[in-house]
Amino acid sequence: MTNLTSIAAVAASLVCATALTASAQSQAEIASKLNDEGKALMYEGKYAEASAKFRDAGARVPEPKYFFNLCTSNYQQGKFDEAITACNAADKHSPSPELAGKIAKLVERIKGDAKAQNIELHPTGGGGGNTDLPPDPNNPDPNNPDPNNPNPNNPDPNNPNANPNLNPAYTPAVGRPPQQGLFKGTTADNQYSWTLGVDLYGGGGTIGQPDFYGNTAVGFRIKGDYLLRRAQRIGAQIYLQATSFAQGEDQMSTDGVLDLSIVDIGVAGYKHFCLRGYERLCLTPLAGIQLALMSPANEQLSSGETVFNYSALGARLEVGAHYAFGSRFEHVLGVAVGMNLYSAVFSEPTDGFSATAMELGLDRGGAAGYLSVGYTYRFSTPLGSSPFVTLE
Repeated sequence: MTNLTSIAAVAASLVCATALTASAQSQAEIASKLNDEGKALMYEGKYAEASAKFRDAGARVPEPKYFFNLCTSNYQQGKFDEAITACNAADKHSPSPELAGKIAKLVERIKGDAKAQNIELHPTGGGGGNTDLPPDPNNPDPNNPDPNNPNPNNPDPNNPNANPNLNPAYTPAVGRPPQQGLFKGTTADNQYSWTLGVDLYGGGGTIGQPDFYGNTAVGFRIKGDYLLRRAQRIGAQIYLQATSFAQGEDQMSTDGVLDLSIVDIGVAGYKHFCLRGYERLCLTPLAGIQLALMSPANEQLSSGETVFNYSALGARLEVGAHYAFGSRFEHVLGVAVGMNLYSAVFSEPTDGFSATAMELGLDRGGAAGYLSVGYTYRFSTPLGSSPFVTLE
């Protein structure tokens, strides 16, 4: 009988151990599946739903990667306090050196963003609290300023159970979320971060007094765009362009060189209007202002360098059609029609030797239309085309 009892006890123990092992494996599998579902939701821009998945995964199996992903999804919603709390929890669950570096990188980004928005952080929970302050031996809980009242939400310290639903004594900090997913490259929707590009253009018009300079103009432009409002596809552009006007009839020249060179430094605003159902093709109106530096007759120093001693104000108006290709719409080819407008010269040399703006016919402004073709490369994050962090 004793033997039978012993055998039954051993069998029961084995059954319990097997059940516990299966349960643990089951919880790990469920957590992993929830994590995968959360990451898929992140790429769809459904950050709140993703947070719920990561939170559930971390509750089942407290692995640091689940808390890190939760930190990222909270930050993408602008929930700065909850993001820092999740990152702190990830850091306290023995992450790998690689993951620890990613956690620190993201925490610094959140803190910097909060500081820029004048937001005070109040991280709590798993690893939360103000870690910058030394521990108070009279108050082991840095999130409770009153050591005599273990429940700061209960005004009666003599009745600690009066309010069993513990809620934060402050409103969790919420700010403007990042403009795009820092964990990925831009999706194919023309919602990039910044760009670099070059245009070649040619056209004609008049500048200065009649017949001083020719009517033909050619040039190139180096430009950089930054998307200010992603939802509305509104951006700003800085550009540097160089234009050459041909020799005019009243100019005396024997070598036939281009007779007026202009370098423009400008800023512009633009908006993309993309075709619904075919986002690759967009129309983009643009308007800008520029400082024009002019060199009449290719005026040069004794060393042979061209000098630009005459200054005017300018404006640029343009309408372009752009076609994007590549997996992220990162490559863009464009054609545009536009016009550069110039005022009369307002600054000229005062050395007593150089010709005046009037003598060079630049006491009068002008305008030149152009047709341009160009190429632009789009970067998806402020740091380039790679993600700021990657999900675990």
